Amino acid sequence: DVPRIADRVDVANVKLMKCGGLREATRMLHAAKAQGLETMLGCMEETNAAIAAACHLAPLVDYADLDGSLLLAEDPFDGVDLADGEIRLADLDRPGTGAHEV
Repeated sequence: DVPRIADRVDVANVKLMKCGGLREATRMLHAAKAQGLETMLGCMEETNAAIAAACHLAPLVDYADLDGSLLLAEDPFDGVDLADGEIRLADLDRPGTGAHEV
């Protein structure tokens, strides 16, 4: 859809839970950049595990709004510290996204 809407928007907001995962999100972000759009990585109310996956794409975007796990009363996962509005991955030596069950 990115090329089809590129003349109607200024920013493409990609959400992992809506687009099909990391590979599809990466493809969409590159397509948006190729169309001259700014890019944003967004989320919904998601666990820290989902946010951790999205954080790995943050260097590709102009804006990152990845605070959905902060809206949960209880999050069964840990791995991304979002204090002070900064993305800090807890353990880069851990396999996968770095998230783990609490």
